[in-house]
Parts: sequence; C-alpha cells; structure tokens
Amino acid sequence: MTMIDTKIQDLLLTNKAFAALSAEALADVVSVSVAREFAPGDTIMIEGEISQDLFLMLSGKAHAFRRDPDGAEVSLNDVSVGECLGEIAYLDRGPRSASIKASAKVEVIHIEVGKIDNLQSVAELKAALATVVVQRVRSLSNEMLNAMREQLEARKVQNQFGHVLVFTISIFVIATTLFYLVAENYVEDAYDPGFSWQTVLLFAVPSITIIRYLKIPLHQLGIRKEGVWQATWESLLLCSLLSVPALIYMLFFKEPLAPEDRPVQITAFFLLQYFAHTVFQEVGARGLIQGLFVRFLADERGHRAIFLTSTIFASLHLTLGLDAVVLTFFASFLFGYMYLRQQNLIGVIITHYWLGVLAALLVAF
Repeated sequence: MTMIDTKIQDLLLTNKAFAALSAEALADVVSVSVAREFAPGDTIMIEGEISQDLFLMLSGKAHAFRRDPDGAEVSLNDVSVGECLGEIAYLDRGPRSASIKASAKVEVIHIEVGKIDNLQSVAELKAALATVVVQRVRSLSNEMLNAMREQLEARKVQNQFGHVLVFTISIFVIATTLFYLVAENYVEDAYDPGFSWQTVLLFAVPSITIIRYLKIPLHQLGIRKEGVWQATWESLLLCSLLSVPALIYMLFFKEPLAPEDRPVQITAFFLLQYFAHTVFQEVGARGLIQGLFVRFLADERGHRAIFLTSTIFASLHLTLGLDAVVLTFFASFLFGYMYLRQQNLIGVIITHYWLGVLAALLVAF
C-alpha cells in the first residue's frame, strides 16, 4: 500500500460506515478512491444523474439543494465534514436525489465503488452504508417529529395569545366603564365597599375565564409552597421598614381628626374585607396578568411584563382619581419586581395589604 493509499485509508476510517469494514473490504475501497478538490461554486453531485460514486467530505463547505418545477434552487441543508455523499443512489441504484454544490473550497475522497469486483466487499460496504442511512433516517424522523411538535405548540401559543389579548382589552373596557359610571354620577361614592367589591368581581369574571380556558395551574399563578418562608420574611422586613416613616409622621406631624371627620373607619370587618380584596387583586394582577405577559412576550427579565401589568392595574383605579392611578402604577412596579424575585404571591400579598392598611391609618387618624 502506497503512502497515498495509507493516507486515504486513515481518512476513510474517520467515517463510521467505512470504519465498520473488514481489512479486505477497506483495502478494496481504498483501491478505487482518489483525493479531489472542488472550487467554490463547483457542483459535486447533480440531481437526477445516474451514478453510484461516493464522496467523503474532508474539508470545506457545501450545501445540498433541489430544483423546483421552475428551475429555481430550493436549499435543503449544509453538508458536514466527515459526511458520506451519494450513498442512497448507490444503495438503490436510482438517480441522485439532490445536488451538492461547494460553497467554499472543498476536499473530498472520490470513491468509484462501481469498480470494486469483490462481491463480498461490495456486500459489506452496502451493509455498512445501509446501517448509517437507517440511523440518519431515524434521527431525521425524530427531528421532524420535534419540529412538528414545536409547530403545534407555536400554533397553540398563538391561539392562546389571541385570547389573552381579548382578556386584556376586556379589562380596559371594564376600567373605562367604571370610570364613566363615577364620572356621570351613577355611582355616588367610589370608595364605597359595595362598589369596590363589584369592581373586583367584574375583574374576576374574565380572569377566571382565562384561567379555566388556558388551564393555568395554581403554581403558575404564584400559589405554591416553594419559597413561602423566604417571601414571607422578606416582605415582613420590607413592611417594617416602610412603617417607620409612616409612624413618625402620624405621631409627630399629623393633626388628629375627630371621629366624625374620618373618611375611613378602621374596623375588624374593614381589615378582613381589605385582605380578601388584596388577595383577589394580586392573584389577578401578578399571578395571572404578569405571568401571561412573561410567557407570551418571552420576557425573561420581566421588565415589559411588569410595565404592562402596572398599566392595567393602574387603569382599574381610574374611578378613584388621578392620584390613585399614579400611586397604584408605581406600587405595582414594586409588587411586580417582588413577585419576579420571589415567584410566590404570599410576599406580594403581605406587602400590598400592609401598605393599604398604612394608607388607611394615615387617612383615618
């Protein structure tokens, strides 16, 4: 065996099909092999030609393509270094199924397998190539199946996003309607607990509908065991820090109000109903809306989701005036980033509830 033959043999052994051959069969393949080069733009194989020659890609870049009925190229895939080309036509003696063109300088081993006279070597070569082809077909089948699954999932997500868009629009419609009722004096007191609960229930109807339709599990709404203790103590610490300036203001700077002048009465019922109110709001705003925006906008950092959620959350407070809208918009940013960090609603609920109670105390006394 010459030095050139030895080099060709070593190169052939880098391919699993040729590596599986016996020494005798490999020697027969080497005897009909030659190293060749193709310049960029050269065609290595032509679709439809009758040829059993094989090509082992050693270096460079090439791509496979077919011609459509109008003669235009339809790109199929890039050819990898180490890949054997032409094995299907060799195995079934049919025409080439695709063309291969060099995209850059290409080095190949050109194997004229039709010149091999040893039938045993031919049988071995075909068996080895058939095994590789079957493995490739299996891999392609899995890739096609995964691609189909991804397409189905993409269609599902697209369909779901349409419903989320309708859900978002419906919330804005509800907020606008409530604002109109207050502005036109159909509602005498926007702070009335009865009207407040009607607002929450109107918000809950589309929220529950979208939760049921999208089959959103509780843990995706932030209702989960994981992270409960961390979220709780972080929120209690934050509430303690926020309470200090509020207490200083109430004790040393605020003028006390007479009981009959107090716009809010702090009672056990008020505290209980406001807690329930807070839970409803946070499940809908953070757990549902922010979670949906993160998912459908592929918003890994969550900034856009928090901004959009804050806008919607603030719009629901239009009935309480511009001050309330601005306050809830920025408060929603705080709650949004807390939820983004903790991934558990308990911390946001505690913070939201306590800030609301502090605000009520500042007004009531």
